[in-house]
Amino acid sequence: MKIKSIKMFVVVVPVIPISEGGIAPYRGSQDKVGTTQASSVLFKVETDNGIVGWGEMNPILSYKITKTLVDEYISPKLIGRDPFEIKSIMAQFAPVYDPQVNTKSFLTGLQMALWDIMGKALNMPVYNLLGGKVRDKVEIAYALGILEIKDTQKKIHQIMDEGYRCLKTKGGKDVVFDVARTKAMREAAGPSFEIRVDMNQGYDTIQALRYLRDVEDCDLQYVEQPIKVNRLEDMKNLRVRTRTPVAINEDCYVPNNFYKAVKMDAIDAGVIDFEPIGGITELQRLESIAVEAGVPLAHHCGWDMGIKLAAILHATSTMQAFTYPMDSTYMAHGDDVLKKRIQIENGAYLIPSDGPGLGIEPDEEKIEKLGVKI
Repeated sequence: MKIKSIKMFVVVVPVIPISEGGIAPYRGSQDKVGTTQASSVLFKVETDNGIVGWGEMNPILSYKITKTLVDEYISPKLIGRDPFEIKSIMAQFAPVYDPQVNTKSFLTGLQMALWDIMGKALNMPVYNLLGGKVRDKVEIAYALGILEIKDTQKKIHQIMDEGYRCLKTKGGKDVVFDVARTKAMREAAGPSFEIRVDMNQGYDTIQALRYLRDVEDCDLQYVEQPIKVNRLEDMKNLRVRTRTPVAINEDCYVPNNFYKAVKMDAIDAGVIDFEPIGGITELQRLESIAVEAGVPLAHHCGWDMGIKLAAILHATSTMQAFTYPMDSTYMAHGDDVLKKRIQIENGAYLIPSDGPGLGIEPDEEKIEKLGVKI
């Protein structure tokens, strides 16, 4: 069995407005304009015996540049290859060979499709290819941008009424506001609801320490990436000077930083997205480090649609360290690229299992309808 063709699509779906129970416009500390729509790059990979696999990545370059890279640089190295040779295929794009082009996200989307193909070829779900599930559901951390305090409290009540037990929200622009909002969130949620706040590197070390100390009584699950990357000594100092747990996210995408953070005892948790690091195989590598060190993990969200979400669920359902709810915006997307959306039950995703591979069925008519011309 050989890879015969690779087709790329770009799709855009609306994000449900806050006024209608959704989360748009979604604002973080680094956002000048709040997000009102989600976009994804989809890959359809077909083999010479007719098996089709699907993958997805978040757009990182212009659509035209992305398509050119896929058609002229990446596809020629995959066409004719055996889909089962994932590690060999990935090695072709190691930075030592192409330092000018960061292809990790592209490879993640394509690797996803190869896992889908392998599962279909063997008539088994991807989670079995990865060693079998250790959990049947993956709990959700409902992702919410920065809102005014009263609006945040109102949203928390809605989220809890819908059965969610964890909120992931943004901060990092103003310490005084962030502290007041965090205290208001805990007041609205009560003691048993989990809250995590992502600063997206928004603070300097002094601001971060002030925030972490001022919210100690709020019993946060963790504060994500409060300071800039490559400041692991400062992160460690923050950790030992406060009772509020700290986690890294963007630092996980800097080569070796997750390992360094664990070795230095600088973090309480890691928030990792398999897309920036190069796919499920790389996620397995970092998860092994986390297991050995006893560091819990949560999977990140990048406005993922149903294909990537399915891959995340298959992967993390097999990995012991992913004990924390996964960040997600999917429940607030106005549409999806699947014929049947991934199911949510009591604030948790069910692992897709309607068929082999990723267990999903993309809707090609809908993909065309939602598509952006390149």
